[in-house]
Amino acid sequence: MDFFRLNNNKNNTQLSPEKISLGTLLSQQKDYNKKAVLVQGTVVSVVSLDEMDEQTVSTWFLNLATTVAYFYLQGEMGEKILVKYPADLDVSARDSVILVGIFSAHGVTIETKGLLRTKQEEIVNPLGEPFIGAITVENHTKQKLEYARKNR
Repeated sequence: MDFFRLNNNKNNTQLSPEKISLGTLLSQQKDYNKKAVLVQGTVVSVVSLDEMDEQTVSTWFLNLATTVAYFYLQGEMGEKILVKYPADLDVSARDSVILVGIFSAHGVTIETKGLLRTKQEEIVNPLGEPFIGAITVENHTKQKLEYARKNR
């Protein structure tokens, strides 16, 4: 499957992900928190853990599985971000991937405006760092779609 077919996938069109570099995503976290993004990079490390605690599984917006897979994705300029999804992982270090997912910021302050006042709130997530909850992962190195899940 090539990039253009993945990018035009019906599920991705419904999400309307914004194509963005990892550097921009990490430097403008509050602007992209809880939004669909499309990023690409190279897998630099892979971790697969069985997660049974409710707090960790609850961070996954589709929260249906108990096996949570993680890998770090590195962008062109060396920036890294954690990628998380509940599935068996079939990516390896140095694989080139494109993914669509929901970004979760960490450690940034946002303003929420109410009727009478503006409130400052710090965004914190249970993983302790910004991450992307992957919806699709296209592995260019292995030339296959690693993961695809429909939003229900």
